Amino acid sequence: MKIKRFSGANTREVLQQIRGTLGPDAVILSNRESDGEVEIVAAIDFDEKQWNETQSIPAWPEPLRTHPEKTETFQPAQLSAKAAAIALPQSSATASPRDLSHPPASAPLRDELQALKQLVERRWGPQPVQQSAQESLTEMGFSEKWIKEFLVQGESQEWEQVLLSTLQEKVGISQASLEKPGLFVLMGPTGSGKTTSIAKLAAAQVLRHGPHSVALLTTDTYRIAGVEQLDIYARILGVPLDVIKGPEDLLKSLEKHRDRSWIFIDTIGMGPRDPRLNEQLQWFAALGADAQRFLLVPASLSGRNLATVLQPYTDIPLSGAIISKVDETPAFAAVLEWLAAQHLPVAWYSDGQKVPEDMHEAPWEQLMNLLKMNGALQKDKLADDPGSRYHGGQL
Repeated sequence: MKIKRFSGANTREVLQQIRGTLGPDAVILSNRESDGEVEIVAAIDFDEKQWNETQSIPAWPEPLRTHPEKTETFQPAQLSAKAAAIALPQSSATASPRDLSHPPASAPLRDELQALKQLVERRWGPQPVQQSAQESLTEMGFSEKWIKEFLVQGESQEWEQVLLSTLQEKVGISQASLEKPGLFVLMGPTGSGKTTSIAKLAAAQVLRHGPHSVALLTTDTYRIAGVEQLDIYARILGVPLDVIKGPEDLLKSLEKHRDRSWIFIDTIGMGPRDPRLNEQLQWFAALGADAQRFLLVPASLSGRNLATVLQPYTDIPLSGAIISKVDETPAFAAVLEWLAAQHLPVAWYSDGQKVPEDMHEAPWEQLMNLLKMNGALQKDKLADDPGSRYHGGQL
């Protein structure tokens, strides 16, 4: 076991030192503030038995060791002392703190201490580890219902693994892949990033297999400059672009490009109450199992808007979801909760405008890192924000 003491201006700085020196598996043994600095003792390859044997005094909080007269105002400490006195033999009830550092491992004592711990937790709220987990999950955007499922009793310290397992089970990763030729249809609400996503996927295949293997189709004839935007990408990639105005055009284009292995179809984004949306969805549902249909879900969607905007797309078979604009939101856990409710797996996520670099396959370990990173950025932003200039701040 390797033990090392770290100090710095704040907790975040010290934790970064610990991670850089001891790695992510380090165990925090103690922390305190001294002379305006934060001091943390951490260990790697932690051996609890070895640590206990090196301690000559009980692990009371620092103020209780240096100022024993103040213990009268700290009720939990008084209860702990009483519980220890009741559980120990009468001859040791007046033992010194040094003697109490190695109490007999009796079952009644363990029961008393466990009951005391539960009493303190109910009275004074969650313990630091659980509180940290709850704050992190809240910053990621998870609902109270999901957070309670993660923070079950005895698992607060393993909440990241519980979260990862839950997402893998309830959402999953789509088995769809660009490795095999096929027909790929991208659908989603207005502004979800369908056209840019089509360009990214198509560009990746052009780089791998050449422009002769790819064709682009679009039904986006309503949005201003919608066709023009995709046409620019098509000319850069050197691939054909067909504009689809109805089912007949769709069939003709598919027949015309039957020699091309990868055909990508961009669709128009419409409001959930627009009757043209249901009509267009029926076109692509009629393509059958040979077509792979992906729903673009903006990471910023949340709450009632998320369910309302995306509900029409759940009426047709979907191969998976593409989480778009991950770089534009500090928290996208609400999207993951909705995907879990729909049993819709994730295929890709996008985090920028670069074509094709900013489109990525979606292993859960990477998505977890994004959730934690975005949540931490949001926390820092809120902590550093001195206030809006329009609400009492300085101009």
